[in-house]
Amino acid sequence: MEGQKPPKLRSLSPEEGSSASSASQHAEPLPERRLLPRLALSGEQFRLTSNGKIFGVADLSVTGMALRLLELNDRLLFPVGTHFSGMLNVNRTKHSVAAVVKNLRGDHVGCQFVNVGSELHTELRQWLDPVQLGNSLRLMPQGASSESIWYNGRSGTEMIVWPRENALARIWIVLWGQEFVEWDHATGVRTGELKLGPERDSVQGVLRWAPEWLVPDAAPDLAKLNLAKTILLSSKLPEHWKHEVQSGLVPPV
Repeated sequence: MEGQKPPKLRSLSPEEGSSASSASQHAEPLPERRLLPRLALSGEQFRLTSNGKIFGVADLSVTGMALRLLELNDRLLFPVGTHFSGMLNVNRTKHSVAAVVKNLRGDHVGCQFVNVGSELHTELRQWLDPVQLGNSLRLMPQGASSESIWYNGRSGTEMIVWPRENALARIWIVLWGQEFVEWDHATGVRTGELKLGPERDSVQGVLRWAPEWLVPDAAPDLAKLNLAKTILLSSKLPEHWKHEVQSGLVPPV
């Protein structure tokens, strides 16, 4: 792929309609920043009991969540180790939850639930079922010159596709905003984690990232590949593209 123009990815900010570009390469990380689209489209919200403030939920699992801060000054509300409570809105149902702050990363507050009730635990497992996550992916508007196709889902699930003529060049599947699976027609598969930078990582509804924040696993992770495959097959991606990719979502022999 040497000499080939890297693919561009554009996304619209919900407030300004501004566009940004993104590219993934297997070469050494480049110093410039890239953009991976992330709009606050999820219906998952959290209302803090102490002051009534409402925060979007960036990432959600059966054991915890990450709150997205609109103002970085709100970090003062969440020192690491702080216990707090509030109402979590999931699938239009409100649940009273208690949590403890485990980490701060950019404008995200990582929290672990405390004493999750059986009702919430069951609903979260259903809400985060990979088949349901795949079904939640929706095609997002892109600029006419965009070389990618972007599907946005709930709970930090994203799928970004780069077509090439009648086939695919590359596909990314982002899991819960924390892990990624990449399939590339030329180089195969890799999995890994998204390590966000220390500064504000979401601006105007767009998640900002730098190449060095992509941390590949030493070898493709089978569990991540299987999860990505289920999400892919449950999505509305055209069937002929699904068929092309699913056979490649296996660890190399």
